[in-house]
Amino acid sequence: MDNNTLTTLAFSLYSNKGTYALLLGAGISRSSGIPSGWDIVLDLLRKLAIQNGEKEVIDYEQWYQEKYGKAVDYSSLLGEVVKTPTERVNLMKSYFEPTEEERQSHLKEPTKAHRAIAKMAKNGYLRVVLTTNFDRLLEKALNDEGITPQVICHEDDIEGATPLVHSSFTIVKINGDYIDCRFRNTAEELDSYPSKLKNYLQRIFSEFVLITCGWSATWDKGLVGIIRSIENLRYASYFSYVSNYSEELKELSDFRKGNLCAIEDADTFFFELNERIMALEECDANHPLNKDIILVRTKKYLASPQGNIAFADLFESEGVRAYNRIMQYAKYDFVLDQNTFQSYLKTHKEAIDTLIPMSILTVQWGQQKHFESVTDILLRLAANPIKVGGSYRSDTINIHYWAAISMLYAIGIACVKYSKFSYLNTLFHLMLPEYSSPDSSGRIYFLNKLHPCYWDKDDLNQLNGTNYKTPLSTILSKQLRPYFQKEIFLESEYISTFCIFEYLLSLNFKHIGGLSYAPDWAPWGEFRWRTMIFMRGNNDLYSTFFAQAESQKNNWEPIKQGMFDGKYEVYKKLKTEVDDFLNKHVYLH
Repeated sequence: MDNNTLTTLAFSLYSNKGTYALLLGAGISRSSGIPSGWDIVLDLLRKLAIQNGEKEVIDYEQWYQEKYGKAVDYSSLLGEVVKTPTERVNLMKSYFEPTEEERQSHLKEPTKAHRAIAKMAKNGYLRVVLTTNFDRLLEKALNDEGITPQVICHEDDIEGATPLVHSSFTIVKINGDYIDCRFRNTAEELDSYPSKLKNYLQRIFSEFVLITCGWSATWDKGLVGIIRSIENLRYASYFSYVSNYSEELKELSDFRKGNLCAIEDADTFFFELNERIMALEECDANHPLNKDIILVRTKKYLASPQGNIAFADLFESEGVRAYNRIMQYAKYDFVLDQNTFQSYLKTHKEAIDTLIPMSILTVQWGQQKHFESVTDILLRLAANPIKVGGSYRSDTINIHYWAAISMLYAIGIACVKYSKFSYLNTLFHLMLPEYSSPDSSGRIYFLNKLHPCYWDKDDLNQLNGTNYKTPLSTILSKQLRPYFQKEIFLESEYISTFCIFEYLLSLNFKHIGGLSYAPDWAPWGEFRWRTMIFMRGNNDLYSTFFAQAESQKNNWEPIKQGMFDGKYEVYKKLKTEVDDFLNKHVYLH
């Protein structure tokens, strides 16, 4: 496909999410080594001829017609070769499922095209795929992206199917599925379709814009007829071909007022298309106006009782975008160096650049139901990226959690700034789901995984090219400062607020979860060495804040709002224990 056409198509897909449907033929699976339907027919005819004592046959189709007195029919042909449904399924598996040798050669696995389509589906650009193929390569690619598609492989499946508008993703296997064994493959079988399936296909072709790939329109006469029966066309369709197009495809393209597009192959076409869409996403994500609009909408929805659903949808959408951006580069089986560290750091910072101010606004103006959207996204960002059996390096995977701990700190600073300690208490009590990290199979508290000491000091300093006393804490302090420039004008106030949050985190770490193998341990950050500076004046925000605990006791706001079980004596005991540990064991130079 020429560059201009590909660009136009990418823009159209990006701007009209979910309005396109793909029609895929055998060409989409060719590079995987999957045989075409006709290849299977010929092989079955060969095996049947051998069973009948025929060793050399020039035209197997003609031989079958002369032998059995009828045209080749897929179902009857299978019935001649094997007799039971189980035998049929096992026979078909040999054509579509890889042997151990084929698996080692990466044959009969999803192609680059299948993978790219699955990614576009995951990001909401595609919701419907029609295919004349029997294989399950697309289903596998979708499953690998966390999508379980609705599959229609026979007219009987239509009645109980979820409507397309409500289904996250639907695959219509027009000619059947290899496990089902109710195929359409011969000329006669492809000439017409049952009325229920025909009506279903007509609805799809009338409601969605069409992109074809790996499909010539030569053999599927009935399908071509269904497409030509649609008169009201809202958008121009795209009909791709490799090397040469068939007359049937050209006629269909002309009828649909479509674009006849030459492509190198299916893999290159879909890979490039997805890359261009991702580039448009990245461009919009970094556009300041886009960010400003999102923040204006966040304020609007927070201010209106009728805006709760819109707020949840907006937050979810931005959270998913951030998560997908991070997961796009989620490979952690290499040695992390300064260059890759900075690259990953940049990706994570850009991914949450809009989420952070949205979260700050939610803490300031939102209610508990709004705050739940914030914590849901936080937990998603902390999810385990490593699949079962996947490889990773324990030192490198630390970078995956950067977005999550950045969000934790940003939300925590906002909670302190706006005295939302009930929200902060909720934050500290968050629990990660099972298998949320490669080194943990059970549920653990968020703070047990992510705290200011989760990354080794020396390793992080080396990667960052610094010599900070508390590198993770200091990097986060500098990274988050711009987000609080308007809310916290004075640098001294920001530092104090930052350290109040960190110290509360340390106290709650010990109170809520702690480390089972080191119950006396507690994490530390900038607050550890900055308190030495605070103590010199005794009139800074940090010192004043904790002095209030001594005077107000159970009326102190953090305790009053539920932190430390709502009891001053619990807070006092924790403070004594944490301070004793830090004074005895943590020396910062």
